[in-house]
Formats: sequence, C-alpha cells, structure tokens
Amino acid sequence: PFTTTSRPSPYKQYMQQNATQRPYKALFIDIDNTLLTFRPSAESAFRKTFEAMGITYEPSYYEVYYWIGDVLWTQQQRQLITVQEIHDTIFHRLLAALAIDADADAFGKFFHQQLHEEAVLEPEVLDTLTYLSQHYKLYVASNGILEMQHARLQVAGIRHFFTDLFVSDDIGAEKPAEAFFEEAMRRSNLTPHEVLFIGDSLQADMVGALRSDIDRCWYNSHAAPIPESIPLTYVIQRLSELKSFL
Repeated sequence: PFTTTSRPSPYKQYMQQNATQRPYKALFIDIDNTLLTFRPSAESAFRKTFEAMGITYEPSYYEVYYWIGDVLWTQQQRQLITVQEIHDTIFHRLLAALAIDADADAFGKFFHQQLHEEAVLEPEVLDTLTYLSQHYKLYVASNGILEMQHARLQVAGIRHFFTDLFVSDDIGAEKPAEAFFEEAMRRSNLTPHEVLFIGDSLQADMVGALRSDIDRCWYNSHAAPIPESIPLTYVIQRLSELKSFL
C-alpha cells in the first residue's frame, strides 16, 4: 500500500534536468492503458463472446467481469497469482457470479481469440511513437500472451515501431518481478541506466522498474494523486508530453 497526496506535480523542472543528466538508449513501454485503451476492446470482445455462445448479453455483465478482474490483477501485481491463472479462472468466477450454466473454458477461449482482433489506441500514440522512434529504440514490456499482444499491436498499426516485444509468457516472468526486467535488459543488451520505463500501473510498472533501478515515467492519464512512497522520475498526463523531455 502507498499513501497519496493531491498536491500538483512538482516534476516539470526536474524532468528537464533529468533528461539532460541521463540520456537513454531505449524506452520500455507498457501496452494496456498506455499504448492501447483496454476497456473498449475488452467490452467489444466480451459482448461478441456472449453472442457467440448464444446467451443474451447485459451490459451489467461486463461490470461484474471488470470487478472480478480488478481483484485478480491486484493479486497478480502482489505476485500471489500468475497471468495464466487469471486467464484460467476469471470466466469460471464470472459465470458462477452471474448464475449462468455454461462452459467457462469455452467462454475464455473465445474471448481471448476475439481480443486478438480488438485494439483501440490511447490518445496521441501515433504521433508520439513516430517522434520517439526517431531518437530511441522502442520495446514493448507487457504482462500477457505474446501472440495476443503482437496481434493487437498489428491491428492498431503500431507494431513496426518496436524493436522487440517483451511479454511475460515469453519472458518467463511477470511484472513487477525483477526477473522480468532483468530478462528484458538481457535480451535488449541494455543496462538499467540506459532505459526509461513508461507505463500506467504504479505497482506492476513503476514499482517493478524501481526494483531494477530503471528510471520510471508514470502515465497518469486520469490525474490521480501522486504517491509519495513510490519514487517517480517523471509523471505525465498526456503521451505527447514525452516529446518535451525526450
């Protein structure tokens, strides 16, 4: 747990100084809710899954799914369960909560297949990646399934910006574990001081990068209070702000 404060961000001047003091060779960037907005893609895939299974869809079903997923992903960020365990159990919990008698494994399989084809870009992604790719090597650093994340980036039209994709099922470890970041640096032949990590999750992205001594840029698109107990190198509310100091 961490404490928060509603004070305005003090990072602007520090961001400019820090960029001069520590030039980066590469940027590691999270996918969901950093490059791609997850909810509209998931809602679309979710609705199509119910339709394919011949079950009448109610919008409230997604809210139940979201709540169950929030609980499970919080456990994953605390390294209590794995991403695969989330994929294996979430539809079992959902259908039980909704009192729907259906094949949970078939639901999950169809949903994840459909999610391969769904991608909604966060604001300003294309312009920002176009700029950043001219100055840095870009790598994806994401929890999830490599095949799915590759497909979603292709659908979104941004796969070509990235030198490589570091995704947990292929890396063999999950954020925030240090092993994830260490393996990503090994594969990219980079040291911690040569990398900036950009992501939306305080626990998975910022705490994970901190443990490996990697500089951290928190994409705080919802203007949430800045935590005092998690040291952050940069804080941005819009992706285009990256161009002002990188």
